Amino acid sequence: MTDIKGFLLDWKVLLMIFMIIIALLALQPKINTSGAQVVYISPNTALGNYTTSGRTTLNTGSIITAINNKSISNPQQFYAYVDKLNSSSIVTINYKNEVFPYIYLPSSVTFLLPNKTQLNSTYLQLSPVSPTNLIYGLDIVGGTELDVVPNTTSYNSTTLSTLENILNTRLNVYGISGVSISTVTSLSGKDFISISMPNIGEAEALSLINNQGQFYASINGKTIFNSSNPSETILTVCLTSSCPYGGMQAPTLQNGIYQFSFGVEISRYSAERFANVTSNLSTVAQNGQMFLSKPIALFLNGKNVMNLSISSNLKGKPEQSVLITGSGATYDQAESQMKLLQAIMQSGSLPVPIKIVSISSVSSQTSVQFIDQIYVLLFVAFAVVASVAFIRYRDKKIALLIFITSVSEIFIVIGIAALIKWTLDVPSIAGIIASIGVSVDDQIIITDEIRRGANQIEYTGIKKRINRAFFIIFVSFFSFAAIMVPLFFSTSSLFTGFALTTTLAALIGLLITRPAYANMLMKVINK
Repeated sequence: MTDIKGFLLDWKVLLMIFMIIIALLALQPKINTSGAQVVYISPNTALGNYTTSGRTTLNTGSIITAINNKSISNPQQFYAYVDKLNSSSIVTINYKNEVFPYIYLPSSVTFLLPNKTQLNSTYLQLSPVSPTNLIYGLDIVGGTELDVVPNTTSYNSTTLSTLENILNTRLNVYGISGVSISTVTSLSGKDFISISMPNIGEAEALSLINNQGQFYASINGKTIFNSSNPSETILTVCLTSSCPYGGMQAPTLQNGIYQFSFGVEISRYSAERFANVTSNLSTVAQNGQMFLSKPIALFLNGKNVMNLSISSNLKGKPEQSVLITGSGATYDQAESQMKLLQAIMQSGSLPVPIKIVSISSVSSQTSVQFIDQIYVLLFVAFAVVASVAFIRYRDKKIALLIFITSVSEIFIVIGIAALIKWTLDVPSIAGIIASIGVSVDDQIIITDEIRRGANQIEYTGIKKRINRAFFIIFVSFFSFAAIMVPLFFSTSSLFTGFALTTTLAALIGLLITRPAYANMLMKVINK
């Protein structure tokens, strides 16, 4: 009891405990994993229409618990029940959404199902309920990876960047978790866009990439632009400064904020529609500027993704060339906002057709067993660590402290991964396992220095011995970081995942767990 009180009075130990609590809240481990978690709902179905129109809160991340009063414990049960349904059935789906950590709000939706195929795995993708908030890569849970390029004889980095932004915006609207989109340079020097979609099958992935997005905008509930109607669409979105319709002005610092602008050309019908709808709106003052009383709401696949204020000088004017402006507190925020707006306004159709260079899929059938094996491997690693520590020091308290510190360090790393929504793939898991060895090495250095006999003159002070241990650890960390930092900028996610988790574990150990371990060990040895 005295040891525990002594530990709890130490601020370094308290900091480690605080970080463990933060990790626990971020991971949100679930005791009950019964049900089927929604990964993707196709907007081209009756259920998808309910979701995109806001008539139900059943969406990505929701956990389906029953269908027509039949309890559902896993996706297979759901699909098996759907197979028994008749066409044109009335279907009630019970589900729950997490509204706060560990707190779920139950709800239900009832709709007419015109065809039972609309609830099969092609249109409604389900997965087992994840026991934590961790996001796993497709090499662990299965999924599809595509490499695409513009289907044109010549393209540049601007074209690739535009395509990447549009595809990223479109997939984010679908709410698919763990999706990764990035521009990659091959060894031959060619650039392409790599798209990774965990838990998504090949057919669904192709549908998501190739399908026409549905973009429309409205003012006060009245549609102004509609990508599905050629007479109501945005004709041009300026992506360069040389565009004739207002051009594009990259973010520049004005009055303490970064402001940007870009022009768009709209159809004559949409311009006249805009003039008619805005002519009856009043004007209001916002931050010293005059705007119309109603914003223009931008919708992508039925989801309201952004609202834009309308300058009062556009009231009742059928302008076909319109300047879109915005701002951000930093250059990066403003640039991100500008690219998002441009991507949304082009999401009705891609600016250039795309060609799929390669596509590969990984089966998800063994994902649960694979994840279980990973955690068994971690447990074995920790058990070996504790055994080696006991054999070396013949002291169960020291072995227990090393075990607790190592487990705490890895738990905090995994919690931070959940907090920042980092996708854990096989290289990331390998980095976590490898970091256990680094953790133990550092703790052995600390232990040996503290236990070193006071008969050596240069180490008579325990503080001096600890400082020497941490000097060695600091040098080791910075040497290790110098090796890992270049891997962050690698075009291969294989290196990035490994570098992130190992460096993060080393940093947490350096700042949190190693100091806590040293103080706990001193209390144990002094006693």
